[in-house]
Amino acid sequence: MTVSVREAGPFERVVGFELTNAEIDAAKTTAARRMAKDLSLKGFRPGKAPRPVIEAAVGADRLRSEAIEEAIPPKLTKVLTDEDLAPIVDPELSNVEDIEGGVAVEVKITLWPKLDTVPNYRDRKIEIESPEVTDDDVEQQLNRMREQFGQVEEVERTASEGDFVSVDVSATVNGQELAEAAATELLYRLGSGGLLEGADEALEGAAAGDVLTLMSPLPEGMGEDAGTEAEFSITVNEVKELLLPDLDNDWVDENTEFDTVEDLRGNLRERMEEMKRSTLARRFADRVLDTLVDQVEIELPQAIVKSEMDDILHRFVHRLEEQQISLEDYFAATGISSEQFLGDLSSQAERSLRTRLVLDAVIEDAGIALEESEVDKVLHSIAGQSDDPLGFLKAVRGTPQELSLRGDMLRDKAIEMILENATAVDPDGNEIALDLGPTSGDIVEDEVLEGEVVMGEVVEGEVVEGEVVEGEVVPGDQVEDEFSRAEVVESTEENER
Repeated sequence: MTVSVREAGPFERVVGFELTNAEIDAAKTTAARRMAKDLSLKGFRPGKAPRPVIEAAVGADRLRSEAIEEAIPPKLTKVLTDEDLAPIVDPELSNVEDIEGGVAVEVKITLWPKLDTVPNYRDRKIEIESPEVTDDDVEQQLNRMREQFGQVEEVERTASEGDFVSVDVSATVNGQELAEAAATELLYRLGSGGLLEGADEALEGAAAGDVLTLMSPLPEGMGEDAGTEAEFSITVNEVKELLLPDLDNDWVDENTEFDTVEDLRGNLRERMEEMKRSTLARRFADRVLDTLVDQVEIELPQAIVKSEMDDILHRFVHRLEEQQISLEDYFAATGISSEQFLGDLSSQAERSLRTRLVLDAVIEDAGIALEESEVDKVLHSIAGQSDDPLGFLKAVRGTPQELSLRGDMLRDKAIEMILENATAVDPDGNEIALDLGPTSGDIVEDEVLEGEVVMGEVVEGEVVEGEVVEGEVVPGDQVEDEFSRAEVVESTEENER
């Protein structure tokens, strides 16, 4: 059998082989049987017409074409096995040409990329910020707590950062008023950056009764209009000052579980240090891997990137559907355009693939392997959560699902090795002790049970609310420090290629 293999790009090959007339003729019977199911022929039940009748009905050329399509997959499988080639995505038929005695076939395949060199993952120092919680950090948090109990009072002066202003807002684009961009008696805290681009600067020094005009892009959430330059009119109704309660033992005893200011301050420091170290541990783990991935310079085949994008999109849409949200609703709510979304999707797919390449390279370089007892332990743990543990084990053994599980477990081990070979240091070079917690086995069980990988989300802050004063809710600042940050970290591990 004549077989040719030539390069068509990075990790892409064009495989050429021949189908003889005898092979094509043998495939005509199978092709005719398949075509018969869709034909209604007088005197024959569906799917029961013999090959000569089918050939007479559809024509010899059509049957031959269908037979060639029928014969290519098994022949290609044999060729790829003989040549030790393993496509990572579905092969693409690029050419079929008649030759003497049969046809010449060319198929384009994409191979899984492989790094030429392994990034140095041993004995590395990774710089992160210091886990120290300063006195200023604690005092800022105490002030945020007091703000939740603050009261606003109208003042006869101009507005400054930290003040609240009651404003009416309207917007026009090309002379057309936008009702959806209008608001009345909106209570806004100056300096929070949550109104309009340039609004904080415009409102600084404004007094009650002032009418300001501001050119600014429409904010996210305005659908397709987001980002369009608009003329905003902002009328200042009132300027209000936030008055905080005194920080004394009486206030602490009345509003917290502690008796004194010092007790509360000490507990805050302890909790802030714990939260900061937890956050830094996650940040360190991410940075350890990111610094390796950033070293990877490789041209990824577009077929693989497209396949990865399709997988991520499928999982994301599935998550939206579970919440009864369409992709169009998501775009409208976030103000993200489809072009931005696809660009982000492509970047995420490439990053995911590069990460996998690094982990695969470390697995091979370090000789990381699995003990069968490890696989059995995870499988039995997963099976224990099903209604039929024995049936689950029997169904999953030797399947692609088990191969995917093994791949995830190997990559978990690679991540553990990378983390073990890295040391966290502060900006001054001092080592930082971090509790990274367990990593292996946690994610892979969820993947096997759910059959999908979810997109990760990070919630960057939470908004605290204050008391209702004079019929108004006084919102607190967005909490930015590590103590108050709530993070939801979901698995972004990928399925086995």
